Amino acid sequence: MQTIGEKILAAVREKHPDRHHPRLIMTEADFARLREKRNEGAYKYMMDKTLAEADKILDLPPRKYEIPDGVRLLVTSRAVLTRLMHLCYAYHVTGEEKYAARAVKEIEATVAFPDWHPRHFLDCAELCTAIAFAYDWLYDYLSETLKASIRQSIIDKGFFAVMEEYNNEPEHKNVIDTKRGYRWYQDKPGDNWKMVCNGGLTLAVLAIFDEIECDLCETILTCAFDDTYEAVRAFYAEQDGTYSEGVGYWSYATRYLSFYSSGLQTAAGSDFGLTDWIGLARSPYFLLSMSSPNYIGFNFGDAVESKITSPLFSWCAGRFNDPALYAIRRKDIEAGKSDFVDVLYFRDVPEVPLSDMPLAFGHVGADNATFRTDTGENALFAGIHFAKNNAYHGHKDMGTFILNIGSKRFFLDLGMDNYNLKPYGKCYRYRAEGHNTIIFNPDPENDQEWVANCTTNRFHNCDSYGFAIADMSEAYPERRVVRGMMLDRTSKSVLIQDEIECKAEDVIRWSAHTAAAVEIAEDGKSALLDMDGVKLRAEILTEGTFAVALGRADEYSPVLAPAPRESDPTPAPQKDNEGVSRLFVLLGGKESYRIAIRFVQISETETEAASVKPLSLWN
Repeated sequence: MQTIGEKILAAVREKHPDRHHPRLIMTEADFARLREKRNEGAYKYMMDKTLAEADKILDLPPRKYEIPDGVRLLVTSRAVLTRLMHLCYAYHVTGEEKYAARAVKEIEATVAFPDWHPRHFLDCAELCTAIAFAYDWLYDYLSETLKASIRQSIIDKGFFAVMEEYNNEPEHKNVIDTKRGYRWYQDKPGDNWKMVCNGGLTLAVLAIFDEIECDLCETILTCAFDDTYEAVRAFYAEQDGTYSEGVGYWSYATRYLSFYSSGLQTAAGSDFGLTDWIGLARSPYFLLSMSSPNYIGFNFGDAVESKITSPLFSWCAGRFNDPALYAIRRKDIEAGKSDFVDVLYFRDVPEVPLSDMPLAFGHVGADNATFRTDTGENALFAGIHFAKNNAYHGHKDMGTFILNIGSKRFFLDLGMDNYNLKPYGKCYRYRAEGHNTIIFNPDPENDQEWVANCTTNRFHNCDSYGFAIADMSEAYPERRVVRGMMLDRTSKSVLIQDEIECKAEDVIRWSAHTAAAVEIAEDGKSALLDMDGVKLRAEILTEGTFAVALGRADEYSPVLAPAPRESDPTPAPQKDNEGVSRLFVLLGGKESYRIAIRFVQISETETEAASVKPLSLWN
């Protein structure tokens, strides 16, 4: 039976019988299109920025083999990829040899590295990607001697290294550090490494296979395809497009998946069903639903607070015939925020507006839920996250929520910290105390359970309001905690309600993090939050009073720093979250609680007093 690797190689030979280059995503016709449209519309914005970046690179020295944190070559790998992409674009669009000559210097330095650091295999895979593109796109410019050197480097530093991963060999050979790190290929279902590592090595095979005597190419293509095919179907939820690692890693994984799929399309004429998956097609709408009116994503887990409208929207637009996604990305490009990946995928097609966003996202069994009053730029928006604490790049953050009024994020998620913190799981941003949720008896040890999973138990949305409820008790042994979020579109308010059964000696801390100025009322039952004149009122509808503290590690969570390394003798401690406060409520002495806290957007219209009813009666 023919393997998928054999099918791919046969298809490339049939499509390119003369070993034609370029054939990885950009073809001669694509570069001709860029030259033709260089000064037109969105293409001008992209190419002006691309050429400006290429000019900056001309006088920079090539990147060196450096592992500053003792773990990763990744900064160098990514810089090499970015530099080579910009220089290759500039050469093809302008025809000026200076860009290709500077690219050659970067290539020569990279192939001279002692290895491509397969211990942290992302480093190796990203360098394989960079060199594959450069080899393919500069094929007619490169000398035969350099092309031979590139091919041998890919074999020695890429193919042999990835086969040691696929074969699960005890260690890497012929490298500076022989230890193998994260065994990403053996890990099931795995994480974003599947897309990056398999995609990068596939591109390298497609670039050089027909000029080498190497029997590894078919095996690499087969292992990579089968592994990634499974990963796509595991990571992008079929029902709603949710990406399991969150909004930040969606961009990284999907970027390399796009390289993989598009490289197969141009080299072989097909991606052989790799990306034929409805969950992937729906995933941009997961991001849109999980973002505020100004497209800032809900950055739960290891993510940063940033805009979600990445160049991958253009890839999804083309791959799934959804031109409305081009329109979203066009706004970023015309604002001068294009990325080198935009040049690959953006098409200046007649604009198709995005259909009205639904006012709610979620369903029974979902990991997340969001609600908004309307689709305007000043809408009240709120989101809540449940899911698995021990998901890849997850935090102990079950029940955490965010809240926006327009572009103002009143309650935020702090996001990721320094991965070199030891142990990372003890830092403030990772622990439940660093999120907008419930903790019991706060101290350095007590926290949510790591192996805990919950999804939405009840979900409802109608014209005037929407809500989501989940039982989070798995995260709190010997206790029961159920949390609900309701957004009322009439009163422009959000209610967070918790129903808790616990031990009488428990101390409960309800927390929410904010960058707003906070003024607590004399009776402690309400607080006024102000962000640049936009105001939100927090109200405790049940027992308890508000207090405020710095939103950072305190006596319950000592500041941790990574162990010094010879290459990094003064490593950074965990982030201190400057400018962030923690609004909190402390309760204790009882065995059951109903905690209801409402947030009301302040406007000229007075909001009616709220009543509290059990979560079981929400309907």
